[in-house]
Amino acid sequence: MNALKKLAIAVAIIVLLASAYLLGTFNASKTIAVPPAAWANDSEAAHAWRQFVASMEAAGARLFAASKNDRDQREGIAYLAQMASVSLEMKLAKGDVADPVFTNWMSDYRKFLGDSPDAIYHTAEVSPAFDYQITGNVGDIEYLSFALYGTSLNGWNRPADNVSKQSIHFDDAGNFTIILSKTKPAGSNIDWLQLEGDIHLVMVRQYDHNRSQKQGATFTIRNLTPPPFIPPSDSDIATRLNNATVFFNDTLDGAIALAKILSPGANHIDPPKSYSADFGGIFYPTDDNLYYGSWFNLEEDEALIIEGAVPDAPYWSISLQNRWMQSLDYEHEQVSLNGAEISSEGGRYRVVVSHRKPATGNWLDTTGKKEGLLSIRYQLPNNSEKPSIRMVKFDSL
Repeated sequence: MNALKKLAIAVAIIVLLASAYLLGTFNASKTIAVPPAAWANDSEAAHAWRQFVASMEAAGARLFAASKNDRDQREGIAYLAQMASVSLEMKLAKGDVADPVFTNWMSDYRKFLGDSPDAIYHTAEVSPAFDYQITGNVGDIEYLSFALYGTSLNGWNRPADNVSKQSIHFDDAGNFTIILSKTKPAGSNIDWLQLEGDIHLVMVRQYDHNRSQKQGATFTIRNLTPPPFIPPSDSDIATRLNNATVFFNDTLDGAIALAKILSPGANHIDPPKSYSADFGGIFYPTDDNLYYGSWFNLEEDEALIIEGAVPDAPYWSISLQNRWMQSLDYEHEQVSLNGAEISSEGGRYRVVVSHRKPATGNWLDTTGKKEGLLSIRYQLPNNSEKPSIRMVKFDSL
């Protein structure tokens, strides 16, 4: 009898534990009902938050409509999450132009706007209402630049002033100082970037052929004319959230539009007539880079051959991106090659893009993707011969 009683008690305990677990699981996974909009009536920030959330929902629908397959969709959802993350960090958490802080755009997992596997990108929000000072150390990185961006009449980003490692003044330890202001400070050895009336952002680029093995540059920015600190108001939070929404939507717009423009002219180096050079402002271009590229569209038995003269440039590379302008998985696949990795002969190079690895030569793996972006960067080139692209049958390689 005692044994049966103990068994009954044990069974009861197990049932209670299982019930508690299931109840907790059901409660934890309960669908959240959307509350009436009235909760946000008295707050600009709340309305701005609702706009940001609505943008994310709308972006998912647009992204699925623009996808060609379930892989596009999977990558796209991850892309939207990454975009939401960086938008909120740079525009909300670090969006105070009176007290700017650099945002590491890619931060090891975020990818967007045609990132390069060999680059590190930082940005900070700035305004011509203030003067700023950037101080840091160059480390042993091959290329370092600071670029300002304004807003063109069409609303796209306008590359403005720029200074790179080749002209920055360093002390013996590699330290530097750059001033951002409306008027140039006194001194012949001052590195200065002019804050024109439409300037809204400073971007720092670092490139290296062996980035993972190098000590990157370190730097900070501070306001030289800071106003007294005042905690952000409801209106301030609303403004920053609205800025995050604009950046989120504009970046997605750019990726979808670029694919739509380039895909009809796949496998050709010359962009279609519908492409406007001004449109490139969406992607924060820099005058230090000469950009080439194409949309690739390859069947299993096809390959793309890229040929050209090795550029006289401190850095150059060829890489593949997905439909959302994200570099492919360069940690595990051969989807990018830079000038130090590309073999050449007689001053010329040849790179094959295909689904299978050729017997010899430079190769970029599509990772099973039929379509995507091909990006070619020549940085500060002394010659600018345009490379060629042609599609062939893989068996003819």
